[in-house]
Amino acid sequence: ERYQNTPSAKYADQDAQVFYDFARRALGVKPENIKLMVNNEATRTGIQKALKLWLPTVVSKRNSDVYFFFAGHGLASANGFQRYLLPYDAETALLEDSALVLEDIIGTVSQSRPRSAVFFLDTCYSGGTRTGQTLVADARGMRIVARATSFPENITVISASDNDQVSTFLPEAKHGLFSYYLMKGLEGNADFNFDEQITPSEIFEYLKKPVTR
Repeated sequence: ERYQNTPSAKYADQDAQVFYDFARRALGVKPENIKLMVNNEATRTGIQKALKLWLPTVVSKRNSDVYFFFAGHGLASANGFQRYLLPYDAETALLEDSALVLEDIIGTVSQSRPRSAVFFLDTCYSGGTRTGQTLVADARGMRIVARATSFPENITVISASDNDQVSTFLPEAKHGLFSYYLMKGLEGNADFNFDEQITPSEIFEYLKKPVTR
C-alpha cells in the first residue's frame, strides 16, 4: 500500500494480510510455507530473495502447488512488451532498474519445478492507480497497453484487469475489488458445480461479473 516513490495502492497491505490468513485457513498452507511481505518489506531485493532463495527450499519438485498473490501497482513498458510489478522501492522513471518483470517472476517460480503455480494479481498496467492518480507524471490520462503473453501449461495467471484497464478498490469492504471477490470465490462461491473443487475457469467466471461491473 505505502510506496516509497509512487502514490499509495489503497488497502493493498490489508489484501495481502487477509490472503495470508486465507491461505492458512482455506487453502491449507502451513505458516512456515508462506512468505508475507508488505510495504517496506516488499522491496525489489526482498522479493527476489524470496523467489530465488526461499521458495526453492519449500517447494517439493513436481509435487507442490505454489500460490503467488500480489496487490499493488503494475506498469507496462513504453513499447508494451514488458509488464512490471512495482515493489515498494520502485521508481517509475527507471522501471528496468527498480521494478520486477512479470514474466521473469513466472520464470523464476517455474525453475523451482512446482506441480502447478497460480498467480493472483490485483494490479493493472495502464499507468493508473486505485484512487485515480497516474504513476507516470506526463501520462495525462493515457492508457499504456501491455501486449498479451502466453504462459506454460502448469501456470495460471488471474489478473484484476485487462492490459489497458485500471483496477480499483471497494471502499465499504476496505479491500481491492479483485481481492475481495477473489477470496469470496475461493471460499466456495465460485464452486458452481458443487464438486468442492474450484477450477481457474470457475474463479474467472465468478470474478468477471462483479469486477467488470
